[in-house]
Amino acid sequence: MSAQRLIRLIHYWISLPLMFTVFVIAVTGSLLALKKDFDSLQPPTQQGAAPGELGRPVADLVAAVRSVPGHEATVWQDVERIDLRPGDGVAKVILHSRTEVQVDVATGKVLQVGYRTSDLIETIHDFSWLGGWAKYAFSLGSGIVLICMAASGVYLFALPLLAKRRKRRAREAASGVLPRRS
Repeated sequence: MSAQRLIRLIHYWISLPLMFTVFVIAVTGSLLALKKDFDSLQPPTQQGAAPGELGRPVADLVAAVRSVPGHEATVWQDVERIDLRPGDGVAKVILHSRTEVQVDVATGKVLQVGYRTSDLIETIHDFSWLGGWAKYAFSLGSGIVLICMAASGVYLFALPLLAKRRKRRAREAASGVLPRRS
């Protein structure tokens, strides 16, 4: 089997599983690019009473979350992260359940409660919803395979062009015509 035929065969069969991962990454990446434009993907950031002021201690944030119906038993272990926006006067308390509670940092009042669909989409995007191993196997693996596919695709595209060029030069040399510069 020639090298060209082997590369073409590998290029052909690797493209099938790669299509799935590239499709998932492309669709979820497009949704993530639009997450600030659609409230259903990520709740919009509210404006606090006194932007630029950080009047409440961080410990009061969980107390504010507990005031939300259905979250009365929330403890610090339920908090995944806190996104502090001093310019907006808001702290976004994001729970492991993907619930986002926006708290006014000046008054401690809950401004909004919403679900962060964008976090779910992000875990699908990088395949981490399957486990830590999948992030490397699928995301990193797809990236490396995509680079190899691009390289083999360029090779398979350029090979016929180079062959035609060699044949043309050989014909021109045999007929005694001066070769064109290209």
